[in-house]
Amino acid sequence: MTSTDLAFSRHDAASAEKLLDTVIVPLYEASHADVIGNPFYSSERFAERVRGYCAAPGFEIVVARVGDRPLGQAFGYALPPKARWWNGLTTPVPEGFTEETGARTFAFNELMVVPEWQGKGVAHALHDELLNGRAEERATLLVREDNAPAQAAYARWGWQKIGKLRPFPDAPHFDAMVIELPLPT
Repeated sequence: MTSTDLAFSRHDAASAEKLLDTVIVPLYEASHADVIGNPFYSSERFAERVRGYCAAPGFEIVVARVGDRPLGQAFGYALPPKARWWNGLTTPVPEGFTEETGARTFAFNELMVVPEWQGKGVAHALHDELLNGRAEERATLLVREDNAPAQAAYARWGWQKIGKLRPFPDAPHFDAMVIELPLPT
């Protein structure tokens, strides 16, 4: 793959809804085969979460393609004031860290690439494409504690762990990470 082979398309909530069944969920299923049997990670629960994210302010998704074939996606939204995002923290953070203004933090919800294209720079390209140009001061994400490749990639890209977070009562604990925006060049 060369950089000229990879093309990106950006979508807001309205156009993402049209892609849910044909692009977004199939990419999720292809990239999460190892956990999709767990009810929390089921396709139905994922689609439900995406619909919720689409309702949030500043939602945006970037899809990577080669030709007309989707290879991966990254999406998120701006955390509104009084966002529930930080409610699941199970470790202490500095005073004021969780205060949101609607313009402070971009929640980087998902980054996924189909297995045959993993390790070829697609994830990093998606990451940068989604975050470059965001107006927020920082971004945050949750990564599975057992996902060593993702943990290592995020650390290489400049993300820092700030604690543990459990976003839903039936969810596992995740490592919460942050990065300052804009991304370094």
